[in-house]
Amino acid sequence: MGANATSVVVATPNGTGRLGFVFWVELAYLILLFIVGLIYVTPLSAQLPFKLPESLGPVPIGVPWFGALGAVLISLSAVFDHRGDWNPEMKYWHFSRPLIGAALGLVSVLVFQAGILAVNAQPRPAGGTANLLYYLVAFLVGYREETFRELIKRLGDVILTPGGGPAPPVVRQLSPDGGPAVGGREVLIFGSGFTGATEVMFGRSRAVTFKVDSDGQITATPPAADAPGQVAVTVTTKQGTGTGGPYTYQS
Repeated sequence: MGANATSVVVATPNGTGRLGFVFWVELAYLILLFIVGLIYVTPLSAQLPFKLPESLGPVPIGVPWFGALGAVLISLSAVFDHRGDWNPEMKYWHFSRPLIGAALGLVSVLVFQAGILAVNAQPRPAGGTANLLYYLVAFLVGYREETFRELIKRLGDVILTPGGGPAPPVVRQLSPDGGPAVGGREVLIFGSGFTGATEVMFGRSRAVTFKVDSDGQITATPPAADAPGQVAVTVTTKQGTGTGGPYTYQS
């Protein structure tokens, strides 16, 4: 090479962070998981000096295995997808995959079971199709950690966010508070919580038309009355029902 030649040196990852090493580690994890699963589902488990449990509390014993499997597979996918832009600093993320996947699987299934209990139902006992669903949940969060993060975020919002939310509608005043028995004369309904109103009733009959002008006002057209007299006016939203009035049908 001449004196003016410039040499370019491309840094190659070395040590435990290099691509090849991480690949073989993940492959060893996958083989180990296969061996553990094979032992559990065959008579080989009877030769062990200890008895493998059927469950970990309310969670089937296979849940952490499926969580670890999903995590190892996503690590192998990353090895293949990032051959050209490999980052050796991510080695610890790859090395921790089985442990992290198993933990995420366990927590996710517990959250899933807690959600079933929250609607006054009972999780199906371990075994059969119930286990298949739990295994699928564990594999999913092991393979896709973003799903687990979103799950935990929603759980935190439900548990820690102050309760309440939008209040049910309140009907305070009608203008005018009466009209002809044939209906048809527009009425302004004043109150609060009208946003998203789905129904306005005059007694047992629906308003011919109604429009939510604001959270505190609705313009409605009363239907014809069965007979002259007073009826209650009811506004319904997703948050509940508010009743006020009365509205007087005149003969």
